[in-house]
Amino acid sequence: MVTTMSARRRRALTSLAVLAGSAVALTGCGLSNSSSGAASSSKALTVWHQFSGEGAGAMDVVISDYNKKNPDAKFKGRSIANDEANTVVRTGLSGNNPPTVLQYEGYQQTKDFVKAGQLLDITDWYNQHVDDFTYGDSQAVKDACEVDGKMYCIPWNVDTSEQLFINPDIMSQYSLTAPKTVDDLKAIAGTLKGTGINPVSLYAGDGWPAAHWWFLLTIQRCSVDTIVAAANQDGAKWDDPCFLQSAQDLYDIGQAGVFPQGVEGQDYNAMLQLFLSGKAALMNTGTWFNATLADKATKPKFETEAVAFPQVDPAKPSQQILGGFTNVFGLPANSGNTDAGLKFLDYIADPANGAGAKFAKTGLVNVIIGADKEMEPRVKASYDAIAAALALPGNNVIAYFENLVPPSVGEDIMYNGTAALTSGSMKPQDYVTQLQQAAEAAAAG
Repeated sequence: MVTTMSARRRRALTSLAVLAGSAVALTGCGLSNSSSGAASSSKALTVWHQFSGEGAGAMDVVISDYNKKNPDAKFKGRSIANDEANTVVRTGLSGNNPPTVLQYEGYQQTKDFVKAGQLLDITDWYNQHVDDFTYGDSQAVKDACEVDGKMYCIPWNVDTSEQLFINPDIMSQYSLTAPKTVDDLKAIAGTLKGTGINPVSLYAGDGWPAAHWWFLLTIQRCSVDTIVAAANQDGAKWDDPCFLQSAQDLYDIGQAGVFPQGVEGQDYNAMLQLFLSGKAALMNTGTWFNATLADKATKPKFETEAVAFPQVDPAKPSQQILGGFTNVFGLPANSGNTDAGLKFLDYIADPANGAGAKFAKTGLVNVIIGADKEMEPRVKASYDAIAAALALPGNNVIAYFENLVPPSVGEDIMYNGTAALTSGSMKPQDYVTQLQQAAEAAAAG
């Protein structure tokens, strides 16, 4: 899926000190089954990953622990910077020296890498290890890792953006209560007008932070099944009334003064700075933000709380959530060390080895069995919300939409269009019209 990286969301464990740097998309190469291909060679054993901050530290420890227990297999980790990831990964996969193990974002990437013959089919391995993962047999895992009934990756961390992070000091100072509805957000903006405090920290220069708002509103207006139908251009279109209404919702929120001046210009780093410095009451972002809050270098002076994202219609509250397996691991088929790669997956998937628990301690929602015991309460609450949604009948968890569509639809129109909606520089009808036109062009081309 990734053909442009400038606007790509790097959800993985952002520590503010390294926010502009450490991230990577990783992939693998495709064989027909996990026992075929060049099983081992003298090539270096490597793990390419997108973790940064505390998460990068956890990855380092996991690799080190593995090497201690397997002295004949010396893996080395490589964290690739965000702005280099697309080029480095695709060059690595198509060249003669791909990594042994790769971490990437799943979903459309999995499909693209499989189509290019770049991911190892690990179906047999996964069927033997499925019970090591909390959501191992869920549709959400299949959406991230399965292509044509075969598994090509393992779930690792699951994220959701179904929360607002709150500065309780500001809320108390101005006698504000957590918003339960979109209208409550607008009322907070009215109360804080002229105080120098921003109601919500949002900078949309990267595109995806604004897109999250539209995704969250769209889930409530349209439902997961309708969104999937529009993504597939099968039974729904992006300019249908519910998608237009969610675009209008976002436009109206921006016009009500909920977002900062210059919302369309600055990036996610600036957005975090505004909130962490105590200059905004609220901020929406994903559960990966918990890693920033856990990092001593970036932890704010106030004790951050989290509440559910507001409802557009509290009389009919949505139980469907935005999120998915934003970190998955796969194996390149052409690494020359597929046996070593499978052995590394054996290790990290085994709850007894504690690899998942190490990530959970950093603030991440890891899905290895038992990892939730290491989560602090705010993170555990997100884990429980995801579990509750997965337990409901039907499909109630949907991935970040750009993972469901080609880049020309997601990273171009969704990212740029929603950023323009927040600032009022694009009208809702123009947005959904352009989105549907891009989807039709992608389907035809």
